Amino acid sequence: MMPQLPAWVDITVFILSLSGFVLLALASEREGKLLLCRMPTMREKRFFRLLGWPLLALALVICVEGWRGNFGTVIWFGWLTMAATVLVFIISYWPWRKKPPAHKKHSFTPKVAEVTAEKEDRAETVITRTRQASLQQWGWRGILILGLAAIPAWFGWALFQVPVQPLLRADVVHGQAGPWTFVLVEEEQAPPEITLSGTPVKHIHLRFCEQCDAQIRTAYLKVRQPRSQNALGLRFMGDHWSREAVLTIPPAATPQDQIWLTAVGKNGEMYQTALDMAQVSPDTAQFIQERKP
Repeated sequence: MMPQLPAWVDITVFILSLSGFVLLALASEREGKLLLCRMPTMREKRFFRLLGWPLLALALVICVEGWRGNFGTVIWFGWLTMAATVLVFIISYWPWRKKPPAHKKHSFTPKVAEVTAEKEDRAETVITRTRQASLQQWGWRGILILGLAAIPAWFGWALFQVPVQPLLRADVVHGQAGPWTFVLVEEEQAPPEITLSGTPVKHIHLRFCEQCDAQIRTAYLKVRQPRSQNALGLRFMGDHWSREAVLTIPPAATPQDQIWLTAVGKNGEMYQTALDMAQVSPDTAQFIQERKP
């Protein structure tokens, strides 16, 4: 699941992306001339590019560090799209663009009064039609603007609705197996999921400290203490950032039973630690209590 970070991280990524695009636009001839009201010099173009690309790269680094590589790049592209859309509207409606010079009015003699009046009527008709076409064009532009604005709005709302990654929640359980520290948490704060075979299971996430993880080969999870090395429980799958195991709740389990974590090192060392059922998953402990006859 994707981590949920504070809103200022999203705002920072958007500002960096927009700033980078603006600087790259200033480095181009057409957009640079429009925004600066003059042609940018070669030194200015080089300076804008040297600032623009690092800002976009910095936004990518923040996304990858905050949301990891699998989600970070997608979120980065999303904010780049939003920043590019905003820049398009800025360039399209830039208020300081140079206006064409106004034409001088010519004086007319009485001999050409009728011709002038006819030309004015034609000009007024053309102006009226132009205004009508402009209003129609603005109507389509309004629809287009609303459609484009809906894309970042939907993206922001979807990002806001993403649940917090389990291992980043406040209800994680901190523990230690031998010399290795870890955090462990249930995926959903809810009663166990019932499989098609009628067996209740819980998805458990585990993460060791970075220094510890390099020394660990694998880890197992089981309700009640394992009786032998051949029955250590269910193995955690995935890498060190997303280890996950499906814990089976036995029919004879009681709320007083403990959940045993077994960690096996790369050198063959094995350590075990016990966690209270109610501490790891209060809903599971309640589920077991209500299931008792």
